[in-house]
Amino acid sequence: MLGQAKRLFELNSLFSQNESDSKGARIISFSSGKGGTGKSFVSSSIALTLTEQGKKVLLIDLDLNFSNLHTFFNLNTKKSIYHYLTYNKSLSDIIEKHSNNLHLILGESGKIDHPVLTAEKSELLLSELKNLSSEYDYILVDTPSGIENGILNFLVNSHEVILVVTPEPTSIMDSYVILKLLKLNGAKNSLKTIVNKCFTKEEGSVTFNNLEKAVKHFLKINVNYLGEIDFSEKIVKAIQNQTIVNLHKDSSKISKQVRKISLSLQKQTIG
Repeated sequence: MLGQAKRLFELNSLFSQNESDSKGARIISFSSGKGGTGKSFVSSSIALTLTEQGKKVLLIDLDLNFSNLHTFFNLNTKKSIYHYLTYNKSLSDIIEKHSNNLHLILGESGKIDHPVLTAEKSELLLSELKNLSSEYDYILVDTPSGIENGILNFLVNSHEVILVVTPEPTSIMDSYVILKLLKLNGAKNSLKTIVNKCFTKEEGSVTFNNLEKAVKHFLKINVNYLGEIDFSEKIVKAIQNQTIVNLHKDSSKISKQVRKISLSLQKQTIG
């Protein structure tokens, strides 16, 4: 149950929302219709690359019972979003400092009593994130696959949503459904797409074009393309060996693709 202090904080934050939005980091949420798109890899790689480019980033794993972001950074989950939602801990209490420029809020796994992210709690979380936003250049949120009510509310009220899609037709259809739900729920935020696990550059372009055509024709909304990331056995092994944090430092094609996407994200966010 939310405490009275937090309710007052939420109200005060909501009243000052316009002011904090103009001054603080934008909240950018990563979403996908199903698991297996590589969303967590993409969000963590972009976060690491942004820090390499001199930006200060808060990366959040919003999965409340099947989180995996902590394994990418080889961290034990001693404090997580679970403690924020269940025990009224503040966000500052649960932030892990991976480096000076990268801070993490971890998700949770395997809790029998895992909390549900209701619309009310998602609004509170967004309000507190906006209060923290002056401390960061970017707040990146790795949301769980699918789109339950609390997650949908969080996406609708994020500044930007990045859909991570793969070339499979089912992934394209799932992404279309998410975009449709966002529109039906009044989302006015910036919508972007990254095509992951491509075998060629053309495959990424074709995948995005198929999604964009359907979205423009049926939903009458715009989606911007940030770029593609190749499929690689190297990434699979790095995830298995928990060495994913080192990939952004090399000169591989995938590292170059992520750097290009990060630069494009910065330009589109500023613009």
